[in-house]
Amino acid sequence: MLEGSLLVVLGEFDLTGHSEPNTPMEKNVKRVVVHRDYVERTFENDLAILELESPVEFKPYIVPICLPLTSEGDFVGKKAEVTGWGKLSHNGPTPGVLYEVDVPIMSNPECHDMFKKAGHEKRILDSFVCAGYSEGKKDSCEGDSGGPLMLEREDGRWSLVGTVSHGIRCAYPNMPGVYMRMTYYRPWIERVTGIGGAQLG
Repeated sequence: MLEGSLLVVLGEFDLTGHSEPNTPMEKNVKRVVVHRDYVERTFENDLAILELESPVEFKPYIVPICLPLTSEGDFVGKKAEVTGWGKLSHNGPTPGVLYEVDVPIMSNPECHDMFKKAGHEKRILDSFVCAGYSEGKKDSCEGDSGGPLMLEREDGRWSLVGTVSHGIRCAYPNMPGVYMRMTYYRPWIERVTGIGGAQLG
């Protein structure tokens, strides 16, 4: 698909348009930067940046999110929110409205051990962050890719802990969701955008 034909919709909630509480904003995409070291087989560097043709006018329902600082730690043990219009279960239906679930963030060794317990010898890279429950219960799913895994800070702002990348099925026991870790990719994002420091978080 040509970059000029890509459109970003901001402030969307109801894809059917039946109960849209606010007016979404549409923006054309000027440039797409896919991470040059993306590996499809392993999902390494599963990340891209979209540059819009014009600035975004923020509203109460269209607000920026901060990139986390390395000083914020690895977030292990904290519950994060993940949102999207992806399937509600493995091979399940797709919702018309935006869904949100809370999932606990775990350490990478714990994530590896969970997958191993489920019969999958999966390599969990430093650039990954995992979130989910040992019993399954809640998860991101197919169609949520690229969506935010986020935490609310004490100052009321939100940090983007990760972006939805991949997993095995959805909400199955010992198979948590895998996300791209934003503290790992912050230097790359700063290089691509030319923006750094306080402006990003």
